[in-house]
Amino acid sequence: MRADTGVESTALSLLDALAQIPDPRAARGVRHGVIAVLLVSACAVLAGARSFVAIAEYVHDTGRTVLDLLGAGPVAPHESTIRRLLQQLDPTAVEDALHRWATTQLATRPTDPGIPARERRPVWALDGKSLRGARHGEQRSTHLVSVIDQTSGVVLTQVAVDSKSGELAAVPELLAGLDLRGVLVTADALHTQRSHARYLHERGGHYLMTVKANQPTLLARLRALPWKMIGPAARQRARGHGRVETRTISVLSLQRCPDRGGEFFPHAAQAIRLIRRRRPLRPGARWKTVTVYAITSLTAFQADPILLARWIRGHWNIENRLHWVRDVSFDEDRSQTRTAAGPQVMAALRNLAITALRLTGTTNIAAVLRHHARDAHRPLTTYKII
Repeated sequence: MRADTGVESTALSLLDALAQIPDPRAARGVRHGVIAVLLVSACAVLAGARSFVAIAEYVHDTGRTVLDLLGAGPVAPHESTIRRLLQQLDPTAVEDALHRWATTQLATRPTDPGIPARERRPVWALDGKSLRGARHGEQRSTHLVSVIDQTSGVVLTQVAVDSKSGELAAVPELLAGLDLRGVLVTADALHTQRSHARYLHERGGHYLMTVKANQPTLLARLRALPWKMIGPAARQRARGHGRVETRTISVLSLQRCPDRGGEFFPHAAQAIRLIRRRRPLRPGARWKTVTVYAITSLTAFQADPILLARWIRGHWNIENRLHWVRDVSFDEDRSQTRTAAGPQVMAALRNLAITALRLTGTTNIAAVLRHHARDAHRPLTTYKII
């Protein structure tokens, strides 16, 4: 999918990143270049645009000064021009360009020297999402698999697959252009596959995967481990969102496991049991207990129980900080964009907007979209165009 795996020493500008995307149109009659259309589209999405029509309205209202800064030319691009071009673009080239931009932006951020080395390990969450509005008649909805950085919420890359069942086969393609050396990849039970564990190990990465009924033998072996003898390694208590919650984690080194029975799981080092107990704050509410099992290739020296509990919980950042934002703030599931590359390219532009805002430390995406919509120069500042 991507040939390069390196990271530039300086941050790549968005303009230079988009310049790598080829123009699919015949040269004759082209009035607006790919870069200009993508820049105005990216700024429009950052101002809250949710469709091709909304992007065209942003272009119409934004003013000549901003359009000149974006290289849009003397005549603003029409909605049909924007729509046809975004539908014709190579989505892989778009994802590659945005991946390079996001990676270099993330790599040039200063690190806090006060954080212990093992806590500075890159931790990436992997998960898929279907674009429900792209379904039409016999046409299936577009299904996208994404990787985000747990700490920052930056979207690193994304790939389209035929359906949810195709997620498993898409993982090597999704991760092919990323440098996985020393990286921990977290995934839900769907991706708890031996082939994925081996692939990550071969690339120098690590995994932290939850285990459920889709791996019945592995789940049974995890349940059979002597958890009562081990006891809890750490316990956390939290209160908020109308409930109180306790999380108790137990961890067992598989090198000491009395029941190896051959290979437990490829390159597995520790087994994890996490017990969550939740109770709504309303009077008379009862506790609900959920037990989660997981497995990781990290040793006890590389990750203690507190870190493992943090990373298991942090995996759901991809739901809360990406999928939920695209659904609620950008109304993605009701988007009627269905033709050719349109759904994936629009999703990539939403990822770009979310990444740019996360890099600024934004937590309330909806409020900041409204903030950008009130001044046409603000998206240009956030993208460092001016």
